[in-house]
Amino acid sequence: MLRLFLGLYLVMAVGLVAALQAVEHTFNALLDGQMQAYNREAVRGQAWSLVEHVRGFDAAQREAQLQKLRPHYGLGLSLVDAAELDLSQRDHQQLAEGTLVIREDYTQFITSIDGGRQLLSIKLPAEPSLMTFYITAAYLMLAGLIGIVLFFWVRPHWRDLEKLRLAAERFGDNDLSARIQLSKRSNIRDLAEHFNLMAARIEGLIANQRELTNAVSHELRTPIARLSFELDQLRQQNDPSQNRELIADMYADLGELEEMVSELLTYASLERGATVISRETIQAHSWLDSVIGSVALEAEAAGVQLLMVECQVDEVRIEPRFMARAVINLLRNAIRYAEERVEVSLVRRDDHYEVRVNDDGQGVPLEGREKIFEPFSRLDASRDRRTGGFGLGLALVRRVSQSHGGQVEVTDSPWGGASFRMTWAHLD
Repeated sequence: MLRLFLGLYLVMAVGLVAALQAVEHTFNALLDGQMQAYNREAVRGQAWSLVEHVRGFDAAQREAQLQKLRPHYGLGLSLVDAAELDLSQRDHQQLAEGTLVIREDYTQFITSIDGGRQLLSIKLPAEPSLMTFYITAAYLMLAGLIGIVLFFWVRPHWRDLEKLRLAAERFGDNDLSARIQLSKRSNIRDLAEHFNLMAARIEGLIANQRELTNAVSHELRTPIARLSFELDQLRQQNDPSQNRELIADMYADLGELEEMVSELLTYASLERGATVISRETIQAHSWLDSVIGSVALEAEAAGVQLLMVECQVDEVRIEPRFMARAVINLLRNAIRYAEERVEVSLVRRDDHYEVRVNDDGQGVPLEGREKIFEPFSRLDASRDRRTGGFGLGLALVRRVSQSHGGQVEVTDSPWGGASFRMTWAHLD
């Protein structure tokens, strides 16, 4: 706090002194004419009286006359020769007109006596000898008062900044739950709120990364263990036909690993915001038809009828690759659990688009409808990962929807199965 206070104090003190000096010199220059007129009026009467007292005398008598007058006026009175003074042309003109010439910061007044070379100089009394002390004391008092006011202004700022520093220090020491709470009157409350948002975001990213790392390490064990077992079997197997079956199974396991890695990389890039979503305007019907066509063989192999029942949109603005991946994941999920049919539709509702995928499977229990959108989630009901998949498909759907300004949810379909509804914002 001391460094903050001293820094601000020195800046304010130097700035104030400089500002006072600048104001003084500026207004002195601007008001010089008015100040001269004012001082002339203040001294004009005394100057006229003094000139009248010495006008009719010669030089020696004038000095004697001034000697008598000095005790009664309290002014510095003297006779000066015009040649001894550095008078400008303007000064000579003023003397000729009977106007007082003002010098030395309005403390000396010079007037003509009879139009000759001898002039009368009138000086105001000198300032008190302690005036410098008083001015210095006044500035010191002003500096002290500024210091007191500044201290009480800096103190709450320093207190709040210290809280922010300690919270940042705790956060840097791996206390990811560290947050800062400030009063509504705090001037750095917005900064504290941004810090809290940043800390929450980082905490969430690290937590997701840990979950993904743990989940991936667990998920990779199964296909790797199968590959290891199949290699052992292949080494011991003498029948070529059985070798081909083992090799086919190994290729299937490798395909599973490749698909998992692809899903994981896509999900991670969306999760950490590394992928920029660039929307394009595309023909809605042809796009949705191509997406359905990419999983048509899977539906046929599963004995499921896959239909596009509705497409009320001519054009949509989306990131085609990610959005297609999301819809494909919804369709594959529906095909995996459907009994006989899956229907998909694309419509526009007010300010957003909506893709809905319905199936006639066993549906999703209420307690699991939020959990299934988490990466590597497991359910105890029929929609379990034991039936296939890695638990990343629906998590990826949610991330794609969120990246487009929307969301995804699951309810009951008209046939008792699951109805997935993915929405995203409409942009003109």
